[in-house]
Amino acid sequence: MKKFFIVALAVLALSSCAKPDKCKCKFELNSSFLDIELKDQIIARPTDKSCGQIKVEDVKGEIVSIDFSKIGSIKCVNYQD
Repeated sequence: MKKFFIVALAVLALSSCAKPDKCKCKFELNSSFLDIELKDQIIARPTDKSCGQIKVEDVKGEIVSIDFSKIGSIKCVNYQD
């Protein structure tokens, strides 16, 4: 029984070390005329950053890139399928 717990802890420790390739984010845009909140948005994780390091400036659209850093914020966490 003791060996089972040791193996289970080892499996959990190794699985937590795997880097996810996606982030689950919450976007908030707040201004005097606009108040938008998008929850649970799944985006690709940048290769050079962790999900917690993503800033509004890092998120760019495929067609148009708009700088929302003055009126918006983003909070991201790791996401695994």
